[in-house]
Amino acid sequence: MLKENNTKLTAVLVVAVFAVLMTLGSAAGSNFQSAFATNGVDSEQCKDDEDYYEDHEKACDKDLRLHYGEDYDGDFGSKTIDDDDDDEYDYNDKYDDGGNSASQGIAQSQSSEQNSQVVSGGDTEGSGNNFSFQNQENSGSNALAQDGNGDGGNSASQGIAQSQSSEQNSQVVSGGDTEGSGNNFSFQNQENSGSNALAQDGNGDGGNSASQGIAQSQSSEQNSQVVSGGDTEGSGNNFSFQNQENSGSNALAQDGNGDGGNSASQGIAQSQSSEQNSQVVSGGDTEGSGNNFSFQNQENSGSNAIAQD
Repeated sequence: MLKENNTKLTAVLVVAVFAVLMTLGSAAGSNFQSAFATNGVDSEQCKDDEDYYEDHEKACDKDLRLHYGEDYDGDFGSKTIDDDDDDEYDYNDKYDDGGNSASQGIAQSQSSEQNSQVVSGGDTEGSGNNFSFQNQENSGSNALAQDGNGDGGNSASQGIAQSQSSEQNSQVVSGGDTEGSGNNFSFQNQENSGSNALAQDGNGDGGNSASQGIAQSQSSEQNSQVVSGGDTEGSGNNFSFQNQENSGSNALAQDGNGDGGNSASQGIAQSQSSEQNSQVVSGGDTEGSGNNFSFQNQENSGSNAIAQD
C-alpha cells in the first residue's frame, strides 16, 4: 500500500518554465506586448530610420510584423501595405515554425524502510526500535520566458515537488521484560520557498499553453508487535510527526495575439498520510505501551496568479 503511494508521490514531478514578472491590468497587457514582443525598440525609428533598423533588425522585424502582418516583407522600405502577394515575405522562414516547448522541475524525494525483529529468551529492554528523521528544504525557483512567432505556439510546464515516505515494522518476542522496546519513531519535515514563474508571448497560430504546480507529500506507515512473558512498559508505541510549510507561489503571464488563445492551469497541493498499528501481548505490566501518536501540520502562504491578454 505504502509502496503504491510512494510510486505515485515520486511521479508527482510537475515540470517546466519561468520568466518575467510584470504588472497586471489592461495597461500591463499593452506594455507587455510592446516591451516583450519588440524587445524595447522604437516602432517609428524602425520604420523611418534605416541605420536604426539595421542595428536592431531582428527586434524591428518583430515589431513591424506585429503592426503590418503579412503585408510586411521583411526589408527596410517595405513598411507600407503591399498588395503583391508574390513578393510577400515568409516570416516563418526567418523565425522557427515549431514554436517553443519547455519543461523544468525541482524534485526532492526521500524514502525510508525499516524492519526490526527481536526474539529473546531473556530481557529485551530498549531493543527493536526504529528511528527515521527526514528533512527537505528548497529555496530554488523555476523561471522561464518564451517568445513565439511561428505556427507552433508556446508550451510549458514546471513544478516543484517534495516527497517523503517512511515505512517501519518492529517485532519483539521475549521471554522476559521488554521495557522500552519495539517502538517506531518517524519525523518528517518539508519547507519550500521556491516559486514557479512563467511569461509567454505568442504571435503565431498555436497559442500559449502552460501548467504549474507545487506539491508536498508525506506518508508514514508504522506497525509494532510486542509479545512478552514479562513487563512491557513503554513498548510497542508508534510516533509520527509530519510538518509541511510552503511560501512559494505560481505566477503566470500570457500574451496571445494568434488564433490559438491561452490555456493555463496552476495548483498548490499538500498531502499527509499516516497509518499506525500496534499490538502488545504481555504476561506482566503494560503501562505506557501500545500507543499510537500522529502529529500532522500544514502551512501554506503561496499564491496562484494568472494574467492573460
